[in-house]
Amino acid sequence: MFGLRKLRFVDIGTGLSMMIASAGLLAASALHAADPGCAYPSGPGVCNDKIFEDAAERLKNLHPAVCTAPGCAPAQAAPCVPAAPECGGDGAAAPTPWSLTDVFDDSCGRNHFKDNGWKLGGNLAQSYTFNFQSPTSRYNGPVTWTDQSNQYQLNQFWLYAEKATNTENKDFDIGGRIDMLYGTNARLTTESGLETSRWATGGVYGVALPNMYVETAYKKLKVKAGHFISPIGYFTVDTTQNFFNTIPYTYQWGEPFTHTGVLASYQLTDNLAVSSGFTRGWDNFDRHNPNLGYLGTWSYTFADKSNLAQVIVWSNEPNQQLSFTSRYYQSLVYTKPISEKLTYVGQSDFGTQDQAMYDGRRANWYGVNQYMFYKVNDKWTWGANFEWWRDEEGFRVAGFLPGGPYAHNMAPSGITGNFSGVPFATLPGGYNGNFYQFTVGPKWHPTANPNFFVRPNLRYDFYTGGTDSFLNGGRVMPYDSGTKMQQGLFVTDVCWVF
Repeated sequence: MFGLRKLRFVDIGTGLSMMIASAGLLAASALHAADPGCAYPSGPGVCNDKIFEDAAERLKNLHPAVCTAPGCAPAQAAPCVPAAPECGGDGAAAPTPWSLTDVFDDSCGRNHFKDNGWKLGGNLAQSYTFNFQSPTSRYNGPVTWTDQSNQYQLNQFWLYAEKATNTENKDFDIGGRIDMLYGTNARLTTESGLETSRWATGGVYGVALPNMYVETAYKKLKVKAGHFISPIGYFTVDTTQNFFNTIPYTYQWGEPFTHTGVLASYQLTDNLAVSSGFTRGWDNFDRHNPNLGYLGTWSYTFADKSNLAQVIVWSNEPNQQLSFTSRYYQSLVYTKPISEKLTYVGQSDFGTQDQAMYDGRRANWYGVNQYMFYKVNDKWTWGANFEWWRDEEGFRVAGFLPGGPYAHNMAPSGITGNFSGVPFATLPGGYNGNFYQFTVGPKWHPTANPNFFVRPNLRYDFYTGGTDSFLNGGRVMPYDSGTKMQQGLFVTDVCWVF
């Protein structure tokens, strides 16, 4: 179903089990070598074969009966040597996430990338969306990233390389990060002047580079320069980092996805962090937008582990008259752990732009998101999201979709990677009203391995309001190929993080 005939879960689980067993063998070997009775010689950088043979013999002699509740009691014949801080019922270590960097471990446990502070990784996300109305356009209106109805999508194949800066043991460090994204999400997350002029494929699949920056650090100060994902809001570009596989109107239509510029971050206290910098505006890489903009953030963590964070963006951005006018945007996110299992998240956003409309009117867009998450156990976490989002003048929602009247010229929203998207006739924009959506579903890890998870959810959307007579004179509605004011979706995806 998910297009991975050759990639079977049992094969992956077997491979991971072999790697975990190898790690346990290395750990046991190290313990044996540290034993005062171990007299086998070994020089620097040499793996002693005799140590591995004895370690293997020890592991072979272990028996599950040796470890008994409530603790791990050593038997006279063979001691219980747990591979984790606590010994489980079978003496085995709990599964740990596997990353692409682990491929480069050598037989002695060394890794050139890890040893030099580098991390390689990525993920694969594939989905199927069932639209209960089965629209003839095969699109889910303004709902993204799972925007295609009743069909399979490879949403993203993501790869990255990162060297995070670390000044715990030294004053200065330098690092950076680069990410590449291929899939149907790519065309919805591009920057004008970067992917738009290089990898426009003419279809729903494309390539994007969400991050491409260098970072320097001096003590508590970090300075990032280049192209990077916007810190604004609660959701982010990488779908596997979000709880749900569909995204709110607030994120898709209200906020920027990426910036190009310089951002300095400083940890003022253990609780307070601030950032400030300059960018080339919203979702812009080159001189499509010749203006400099401002990006600022602050985040405060309270004693009860709750957190309040705000992001402010100001810049001159394109309008419907194909000129640049002042745009201000802010997002406020509050996260509150109510108990060990229950977490609440609240978010409010507000955006405004001078002379944004075709007739010179100001445009405003704003909304509220409410989230609640309940962790049942390590395998199951349930979540719910209710959103109200208003596009007061009909300026944002669908106004700059691929194929829209403004995308070819100014690329003002970031949805510009190619011009094959929702047919313009079925989603012309100009929705000057209120969008609501309610989403509920679990995040499920079906195996003990944390690298795999599934996100099935139900989502209901509805719209109240009118349409702008100039932008949408035919009163085309947002859903069911332009004929309905509401829609219901069942969306599920399978994600593999590595």
